[in-house]
Amino acid sequence: MSPDAQRTRSTGFSRKSKVEGRDEALAIPLLQKRWEDQNGNVYAKRVGTMVQRCTADTDWVNGVTYEIMYGDISSDPVFEPYMKIQDEDRYTLNSKGKSVPITEIGWAEAGDEPTHIVLQFAFSHGGAYIGSPGNTLWIDNVSLIY
Repeated sequence: MSPDAQRTRSTGFSRKSKVEGRDEALAIPLLQKRWEDQNGNVYAKRVGTMVQRCTADTDWVNGVTYEIMYGDISSDPVFEPYMKIQDEDRYTLNSKGKSVPITEIGWAEAGDEPTHIVLQFAFSHGGAYIGSPGNTLWIDNVSLIY
């Protein structure tokens, strides 16, 4: 991870600029229960959440595991704002073959089973064209244990 206290914004259409905040690598699996309405809109409720953030260099760890938290975790002591119901656009293909946003509308009820998993790994955060040059994230042999 870059030791810089700021990230770089470089779109290719304007001058490079600095963005406050240190960069982070992310590993995010989200379990969702999804459905589609008659107009092809896709909705989801969050069944399970895990967000692992890395802000500093770490050594390779074989066999590391992280726990997915189930249900409404918003009042759990480990809850952080970055674990909230998503408000950024993630897309899927609906039954008509059209790419549509997944509208996550809330937390699933106890006992709801997931229909989909969103699995995201990122070596930087902050959105498109924002990051720290030189960041590297190694991922190998990902598995789900259930």
